[in-house]
Amino acid sequence: LQDPLTTIREHCEQMEKCAKARERLEQGDARVSSRSQTEEQCTEELFDFLHARDHCVSAAHVGATS
Repeated sequence: LQDPLTTIREHCEQMEKCAKARERLEQGDARVSSRSQTEEQCTEELFDFLHARDHCVSAAHVGATS
């Protein structure tokens, strides 16, 4: 049994806006991982990705309940 929210999130992560946000997050992660000392944490990129995904999820939920 799979949680429907997980399924919707996975679908949303494939959408263009979410994919671009995930790409920026992964680039930030690569920058941070490649440095031995940095204060960068890619927090903004993480929140941008989560916001894009959650926006898609909420739109899908509203569409499903209408």
